[in-house]
Amino acid sequence: MIVIFKYKWNRVAVRIATLSFILGTMLMLTALMAENDFIITLGITFLVFYIPVTFIILLILFVNTMANFKDIHEHIMTLIIVLMNFPIALLYIYFLNP
Repeated sequence: MIVIFKYKWNRVAVRIATLSFILGTMLMLTALMAENDFIITLGITFLVFYIPVTFIILLILFVNTMANFKDIHEHIMTLIIVLMNFPIALLYIYFLNP
């Protein structure tokens, strides 16, 4: 999938979004199986670090989109991939709250 992105920042953003999705999913599944408060704390700490990083990435992607407007489809697809992690994180929080 990385092959379809020709801009460096789009590839970086998609990689970060993919890795955070995988890590968040593993943390949620571990928290569901272990029922340990440490895992939930680790997941919340991950969210605290991920949210500012995502906003910085979104700002960079927005500037990149304005600078290279001719490839708007690639930029919009990248923005959607990055933004999809927020509803997924909210869904995981809903699963973990009894």
